[in-house]
Amino acid sequence: MFEEIGSIRNEADEISLQILALFRDSISEIHLNEPESVSEYFKPEYSHYVVVHTPLDIRFPEKREEWNMRFCRGAGVSIVEPVVAEAGRIYVKGLMAVNGSKIYAILPFTAIDAEKTNKSAYPEDRMARVRERMLPVMLPDIKGEIILDIGSGFGNLTIELAKNNPDSQVYGIDIHDSLTGQSQMNADVLSVSNVEFRTGSAYALPFEAGSVDVATCFLMLHHLEDIKFALFEIKRVLKNRGLLIAVEPLAHQHPHGPQLSEAEWKGIFEDVGFAVETDSLGGAAILKALKRE
Repeated sequence: MFEEIGSIRNEADEISLQILALFRDSISEIHLNEPESVSEYFKPEYSHYVVVHTPLDIRFPEKREEWNMRFCRGAGVSIVEPVVAEAGRIYVKGLMAVNGSKIYAILPFTAIDAEKTNKSAYPEDRMARVRERMLPVMLPDIKGEIILDIGSGFGNLTIELAKNNPDSQVYGIDIHDSLTGQSQMNADVLSVSNVEFRTGSAYALPFEAGSVDVATCFLMLHHLEDIKFALFEIKRVLKNRGLLIAVEPLAHQHPHGPQLSEAEWKGIFEDVGFAVETDSLGGAAILKALKRE
């Protein structure tokens, strides 16, 4: 029987951890009951660690049974990668547990072992692979003093935008406090100072009219009940000649939301009054929409 040796600090709750595949790159703090023992558990010769912790009090669908086995039974078992180490505390990625969870064991692991385990048993997300392909395509066009990422989730893309635009102020908006709180924690630990996360709705963005140079929506619009309403709101906060860059799954590429073709997505944006250029890559549409004067 393991004894409690520490606890976890993050901004995650059971709601946000329903999307484990996206949380995987988020950062958690491991607080040990004996802070001076950080160097005993975490050594430079190991790149990853197995952490045994309080399990999640949720149940994933049958197709995600591997997640239930890893995180939701008698104990949770995560493979983590250290990110930042400070006196008496350490920050890691990949700790699949809610804020306040207890830690019972920390065991060394290697990068090779971690790669094999992650591929076979840890959360994978097809949309995450789409993000990886799309990001290099999108980044060159995302420039401006004020950049707004709508539907920012756990903030991974938003933080990349901030890193790529160090002289810009970047904002991430999401409707859930736990997501924006975790995103801000990620940015703070990584010392990305030109990004701020706010809780808000795509239907009522907390920004003044004509204040944003570039807005981004990455695989978000198809989740909305009223896409045009949100596009009108995004258009409101954009400056004249401001740019909206959106990526959306094409028909039959995603089980949720409307099954739209590239042409149909373009038509929706044009109905709102945007001048739109489209392209497609890897089963998704890329829409570059210019606000007309």
